[in-house]
Amino acid sequence: MQLSSSTSLCSASLAALLGILLMVGSTVAAENIIPLGGTVFIGEENLDITDSGAIQGASLVWYGAGGKVSSIPAAQVTVADPAAFYASPATFSGKTGPWFLLPENSIAFYIKEPSLELRVVDYSSDFVISASATWVPKGDTVGFRIDTNLWEMSLRPGSTGAPLIIRLTGPGGVKFSSLGGYSLEDVSVSSVPFETGPIWSTGSSEYPSGEYSVLVRCDANDVSDNYPASGKTISEEVTFLLQKDNPLITRTTAIPVTSPLPATLTPSPSDTAIPSPATTLQTTPSTPQETPTTSAITAPPTTVPGFGFSHGIVAIMTVLSLAALKRKIS
Repeated sequence: MQLSSSTSLCSASLAALLGILLMVGSTVAAENIIPLGGTVFIGEENLDITDSGAIQGASLVWYGAGGKVSSIPAAQVTVADPAAFYASPATFSGKTGPWFLLPENSIAFYIKEPSLELRVVDYSSDFVISASATWVPKGDTVGFRIDTNLWEMSLRPGSTGAPLIIRLTGPGGVKFSSLGGYSLEDVSVSSVPFETGPIWSTGSSEYPSGEYSVLVRCDANDVSDNYPASGKTISEEVTFLLQKDNPLITRTTAIPVTSPLPATLTPSPSDTAIPSPATTLQTTPSTPQETPTTSAITAPPTTVPGFGFSHGIVAIMTVLSLAALKRKIS
C-alpha cells in the first residue's frame, strides 16, 4: 500500500520532533549524570549517581574533613533513589570531601561547595570594575570574567560545561538577554578563568547612560534555587556607572573654581599690616641709649666734691665782710 504525501510529511515531522526530544533529553542527562568519583555540588538535585554502584537503600558515609576511612563514620545518608539523588544543603553543608559507599567503602563521589564570581572588564581602557573603579566610559568595549569551580560539570559524560546565565540590568530596570549577538542566557564554562571577551560596545544608543548591575547564576539541576547563597550559586552583584564623563573628575574640578577667589583677596590686607612690625623695631634702640646718658650726668659731682665746698665758704665770708663794712659806715 502506498502512503499519501500528507502521511509521509506527518511521519517525517514526528521523526524530527522525536529527534529533538532525544537531543534535549541527552542534554539534560549530560548535566546530571555523575561519574564514579565525580563532583557533586551542594544544592544539586535529580542527580544520577548509579555509576557509583549505589542502589536504592544503599548507605553513603563521610569520615570527616580529612577523608580518612575509620570504623565510625562522621555522617551517613541512605539513598532513596540513585537516579534522582539530592545533595541537600541541610544534609551536606560542612561535609565536603569524599563520600564512600558501604559496605565496600569505595569512593562514590566528592561533595563540594559551589563558588561563583563575576568581574566586569573594560577592554578599551584595560581595567576591571572594583570598589575603587566603578565607572565605565561610554563608548568603551566591555566583557565579563567568571571564576567558578562549577566548571567541573564539564567532566560529566556528554557535558560541554557548566551552564551559566549572566543577568545584566540597565537604567529603568531594563534587562538585556544578549549583547551584540552574544547570548547571556546560555554561557557554557568549561575552564577558569573564563572570559567572554569584548562583547559589549557601550557606545551604541540602545545602551543609555546610567547605572548598570550584573551578576551570574547557575540554574543547572536547580542548584541556585536550592542553595541561593551569594558567591556560591549566584555571584555577588556588580554595580557600575556608564556615562561619558568621569564623575570623579567632575567633582574635583568644581573645588578649584571657588577657592582661588578668596585667595586673591587676602594679599591686600596683609600688605597694609607690614608697617606695624617696622614701628616696633624703631622704638627698641631708644631704650638702651638712656642708660649711658644717666651715668654721664652723675659722674662729675662724685669726682670733684671739694671745688663746690670752697665756693660756699668764699660766699659766706663775702657776706660777713659786707655786713661789717655796713655797720662801720653807719
